[in-house]
Amino acid sequence: MPSLGQQLKQAREERGLTIKQIADGTHIGTPFLQAIESDNYENLPGGIFNRAFVRKFASQVGFDQDQAVKLYDEQLLEMGGEPAKTTYLGLGDEMEAKSSSGNGLLLALIAVIVLGAILYAAYLAFAPRRLPDPSVAAQLPPPPATSTPTPIETPNTTASPEASVSPTAMPTPTPEAITSGLRIKVAADASDCWMSFRPDSAKPEQIILKQGEAHEFTVDEKLTFISVGNLPALNISINGKRANPDKLAPNRKGLVANNVVITKDNYQQFLD
Repeated sequence: MPSLGQQLKQAREERGLTIKQIADGTHIGTPFLQAIESDNYENLPGGIFNRAFVRKFASQVGFDQDQAVKLYDEQLLEMGGEPAKTTYLGLGDEMEAKSSSGNGLLLALIAVIVLGAILYAAYLAFAPRRLPDPSVAAQLPPPPATSTPTPIETPNTTASPEASVSPTAMPTPTPEAITSGLRIKVAADASDCWMSFRPDSAKPEQIILKQGEAHEFTVDEKLTFISVGNLPALNISINGKRANPDKLAPNRKGLVANNVVITKDNYQQFLD
């Protein structure tokens, strides 16, 4: 019996469609579509992303979507299964049926939350302190008069100018000492990319970047990329400086990189 990839490829060719046309209709990168046709799932995100890609591919070529996912699951069992899923914000397999517009809405929601947090932090840091209203201060009664105590004569024990203690000047912090945390920006320049990541010690999250989209991370100590799909298509910068993908994941297999950890101490070794 033909494999899932062979059947999808046959259905595509019968309709006279190219991989590029399928990619334009599904917003899925051509490397992922080619991996599905060749039944090579190592270069796919895994879990809910794979099933979503299979459904979209099948819908474009007129193949039954449920049958396509069933064949995909059967092939996975024959291959020994796949790694455990990582869900994002409680989303499970229901994410398979969402269209690319759903992914865009999720990214927009994340951007709004991050922007709101940044604006609130900036307000707390730079908002001027409120001064007392002069009209209110003018209505307050004056403080009670106090008698000036008669000074008591004491022996002259005034220290000489040489004995006076001058205040110690505090050193001015350097720009390097003021800078803290990491700003990591990823942009899908060449084609669609996906990633599963953990900011500092927070829960793992997942996103898909369409070609031309970008996402910025701000962390205190480190950012862990649990897995990144289509890494060569990403433009990554750290604190405004371009990073080299080959230095980030020198031992990656194909298009997928796993367990890439960027910290405040090691990030400079990944720069060009």
